[in-house]
Amino acid sequence: MDHILTSKIYNWLNLTNLTDAQIVEGAQLLLQCSPVRSRGIYNQALLRPKAMLPWIRTDLKKQYDIRQRGLTTSDVEKFNQETLESVKETLSSKPETIEDDEEEDSTIPELAKLGKRSDHDQLPDDIQEIWDKNADRWKRIRQLHTQLAQMISQPDYSPCDGNELCYQLRQLDTDLREAYQVYDSFALPEEKPQPKEKPQTDKVETVVSDVKTIAKARTAISRGLKLENQTEKSLQKLQDAVNTLYSLKQTIKDETVDRLKKLGIAIPETENV
Repeated sequence: MDHILTSKIYNWLNLTNLTDAQIVEGAQLLLQCSPVRSRGIYNQALLRPKAMLPWIRTDLKKQYDIRQRGLTTSDVEKFNQETLESVKETLSSKPETIEDDEEEDSTIPELAKLGKRSDHDQLPDDIQEIWDKNADRWKRIRQLHTQLAQMISQPDYSPCDGNELCYQLRQLDTDLREAYQVYDSFALPEEKPQPKEKPQTDKVETVVSDVKTIAKARTAISRGLKLENQTEKSLQKLQDAVNTLYSLKQTIKDETVDRLKKLGIAIPETENV
């Protein structure tokens, strides 16, 4: 790329109150950028420099922007083509919140619908906003695409003419796709499952079981105290029975407690209930 030419274009674009000679100089710069297409503009500039100034300035600005991005003519054509293909794919998926417009460009195909998430209303506000912002982006893309299509239809169209629009379209299309990726991939935090309440039948079974255990322990104490000759095994049974009753918050008569203590049975220090 001729950087000297780029510098000359920059300097020319910053000129004000141009003379006829300076306008022709601008036409010469444009001619160096696109000899075939700009020949007509250059010839007209020689005859009517002031009248051709807006066209020269506009086209040189396009050329300068392209050069600033380091693009050659073939790069511009490739960039434009890739952008159009991507944009057409985007336009084929129409957000469901956008209503059909009778004035919509007929060249745009019948559009499919992008489904909104079923849990959209549960998403955080900033994630929900992506949907509305992308709808606005989509409408802007459609508007620029229509504008570009009209430009391309002109007989003197050049890829450099449409590059600025393609650049805007590429930015919008990229932003839209990245935003949808955030929207689609956002995961709501999982709710912690609530502990299930035990069925009523389990509670009933527990109560019945406790009643049987209590009765069995009281019977063991009653029988154990009747023994005349206590053994280590019989004393252990008494101790186990006492521990069982206290663990189930049961009471033992004071006189029974005294008899148990005389046999060396340890009485838990918890209060009788």
